[in-house]
Amino acid sequence: MSWKDPFSRLDPRERRLLTGFVSTFSTVVLIVILFLSKRAVIARQSENDSLRKAIDDLAEAQPSLLKSDAQRQSILARYSHAAPPLGGLLDNLARQNGLEIPESQDRPVVPHGKRFDERSTRIQLRKTGLANFSRFLEGVEKTQYPIVFSRLDIRKRLSESDSYDVELIASAYDRKELVKSEKPSGTVASGAPSATAREGNAQ
Repeated sequence: MSWKDPFSRLDPRERRLLTGFVSTFSTVVLIVILFLSKRAVIARQSENDSLRKAIDDLAEAQPSLLKSDAQRQSILARYSHAAPPLGGLLDNLARQNGLEIPESQDRPVVPHGKRFDERSTRIQLRKTGLANFSRFLEGVEKTQYPIVFSRLDIRKRLSESDSYDVELIASAYDRKELVKSEKPSGTVASGAPSATAREGNAQ
């Protein structure tokens, strides 16, 4: 029995209604299929755009990431070797730049958490010229040891030109060896002082 047999027994009006229904249903199904297909394409395109943007952002940030990593490695390198005794180091650098340290005083070691110890020395300079003093500070920076100046007091000698009395406190930070129960970390421990910080008051 063919599907045409029941269709042929319908009167013209029923045939028109059935044909219209089938046409409408087919159109609706086609529209739904097209809508779902387009929605899937848009979703995939949006996903691709997001991935492309993420890749572009990573490529754009790569120089910054490399620079940050280089700075981190530089900081870690400073802590890989403990600074020598500060009194002798500072006196040697001062003499190299035409200065004398008439007075120096080592201060007690101060622990910073479980990872760092701070050694500090207070020194005084008399009748110091700014050029020589600047070269002295630059020499300390170039040692690449984790040394900072936690205090800097400069006083102008009124009776002489380019003559200053200076009092400063230099601090070296020693990184302690990790105990066996601790896992080594690839980054500087939290709270570690910056090796390039410069703080103080100029008067």
